[in-house]
Amino acid sequence: MNIFIDTISNVGSVILFDNNRQIIDKIEWVVKGNESSTLIPQIDILLKQNDFNYKDLENIVVVNWPGSFTWVRTTVLAANSINYIINKNMTAISYFDLYNTYPIIKASSKRDCFVQKTEESKIEIIMNDILISEWINIDSIEKVDYLSIIQKLKFNNKKQIEALYIKKPNIS
Repeated sequence: MNIFIDTISNVGSVILFDNNRQIIDKIEWVVKGNESSTLIPQIDILLKQNDFNYKDLENIVVVNWPGSFTWVRTTVLAANSINYIINKNMTAISYFDLYNTYPIIKASSKRDCFVQKTEESKIEIIMNDILISEWINIDSIEKVDYLSIIQKLKFNNKKQIEALYIKKPNIS
């Protein structure tokens, strides 16, 4: 059994999937403002309602950047703590790996966004006023197709993952 944790998207998702890459069950919840108190209980609920426990997990997949500093750190700490006990495999992926239509825009702060314009392009930080003046429908990202991502996923088989967080300069 495997678990996929996405707390970077607007709606948090914890997905249980089998070794044939089929989704068994999924829990979604509003993440904002509940960073440190919701993730482990959501994982517990998902495992219990499917008659599994942590030791049944073979792989833990975590979307770990870019996102809120608190959520990135909380999610990675929780995943690493679970894996410290069960000693299985971990994989970290980017928020930008969740989509295949471009441009991909992820809010970074009240003043700017992370933007990947094409599959080959680097991720840029663009000020919101520039972004709005250049592009229409900046919030047009569709719902994540987790099944497609899980089926294409390449496990990294790491024992621990690092929290990735981009610290931007605070220049006005």
